Amino acid sequence: MVESPSMRTVQRRTVQLANYEDGLWDLLLGMVFMLLAVYPVSRARLGPAWNLALFVGLLLLTVALQSIVRRRISTLRIGYVKARATPALKLLLAIVGVLVVLTVALVVLTLVQPGWLGTGRSGSGSGWLQRYWVELAVLAVLVGLFSGMAYAFGVPRLYLYGWLLGGGNLASVVMNAGAPEAFNLPLAVAAGVILLIGVGLLVRFVHKYPKLDA
Repeated sequence: MVESPSMRTVQRRTVQLANYEDGLWDLLLGMVFMLLAVYPVSRARLGPAWNLALFVGLLLLTVALQSIVRRRISTLRIGYVKARATPALKLLLAIVGVLVVLTVALVVLTLVQPGWLGTGRSGSGSGWLQRYWVELAVLAVLVGLFSGMAYAFGVPRLYLYGWLLGGGNLASVVMNAGAPEAFNLPLAVAAGVILLIGVGLLVRFVHKYPKLDA
């Protein structure tokens, strides 16, 4: 006798299929942090106003492209996936909301004060933990939130993303200490890994799910 899957299992699979199966969420996440990695350099070249306009424009373009690709590729293969609004699903969405707020806060902080990303705290006599406690706190929060999403949604690669982004931020600050206009290479590498994973997932998704009207 085949045992029916539990409601929680069905909900998790629905969320996976709707948000994480096609890799588009990964591509958007990778692009946001890649833009943040380049932001200090482009700000030094273009100035605050023009650079902000460029950043917002590229961000909106990325979101629009993700929406178009999802409609033309994902929706044609799996249709519209919608889960019931159960308490468990609301809790999962709350976790996503916290992550979105944190990411937006990180973006706003970088836009308002780009020097915080890539500028270590100097001072002889101050300990490493004391100088980089902000970045260590960001690392802990990112690892905690992405780990919570990975566990709640059953998406193991999100564990890696938390360490990649938090570690990339910390490494960028340490490596570029005293150079606020430097390119944040470690963060860019982390974003690049996420982008490559997203591309791989998208290719696999296209081959795995044929078009519904085929």
